[in-house]
Amino acid sequence: MTLSSSDANRARSIPLFQNLSDKCLSMLLKSASLRCFPARIILFTERTRAKFLYTLLQGSVELFSERHDRRSTIAIIRSIRPILLTSIFDNINPLSACTLERSELLSVPLKVVHELIDSDVSFARAITYELAQDLSKTIEDFKNDRLRTSIERLAAWVLRSDEDTGGTGRFVIPYGKRVLASQLGMTAENLSRGFASLAAHGVAVHGRQVSVSDRTALAECACIGDVAPVYEDAPPLAHWQPDGRKRAYSHLETKRASKKAHPALAPD
Repeated sequence: MTLSSSDANRARSIPLFQNLSDKCLSMLLKSASLRCFPARIILFTERTRAKFLYTLLQGSVELFSERHDRRSTIAIIRSIRPILLTSIFDNINPLSACTLERSELLSVPLKVVHELIDSDVSFARAITYELAQDLSKTIEDFKNDRLRTSIERLAAWVLRSDEDTGGTGRFVIPYGKRVLASQLGMTAENLSRGFASLAAHGVAVHGRQVSVSDRTALAECACIGDVAPVYEDAPPLAHWQPDGRKRAYSHLETKRASKKAHPALAPD
């Protein structure tokens, strides 16, 4: 069913669809649908056949995986972006998805998405960029999980959440603590102990209310300064410049050279 004019304008505002040609945009709008889902509704389950590409417009969605009696939160989607774009590869949902609150989503049949990729170069480029962002985020999450302690991960999450809500030093945990604990690779009990440990670094927690009084101490606890910054708003692929890549390469070479010069990092 074709979207209404107001809903069509909202679909056009989604970054993934902004550069579609008029012909392809018309194809998208004719096949897309916009729906509101209550909280705790399963959108799809892991390893099932994917039929639609969902894009979150409002609310929040949890991506999770289950095995036997274990359950792990893989990601929380809270911004306007497609959900599990990787399903276009083999039309299989690699994870399960559940709404955490009342959420509004745009759904497009995967068949139409494949047709748009084949017929619109700008859309194919946007898909590539979105997948690259997803991979970058996955790599950062993997590094944090393997190289940071649970307390460091929690401290970093508090800092990031404070920044995302305006940097006032006060924010509300946007979902249940059990979901947060699972997202950070902790048990609910360890999360409570973790918040208690962060009291020495200026963090106070009352229910879901969090206050931060010493960002410097909290950043030291999170070891924020020992990792490369994550650039969430990188330029689109079409704007990448060869000289920019060359400068990045030169920077990496400089770092490698400094490591080779350091006696503690010299090869045996």
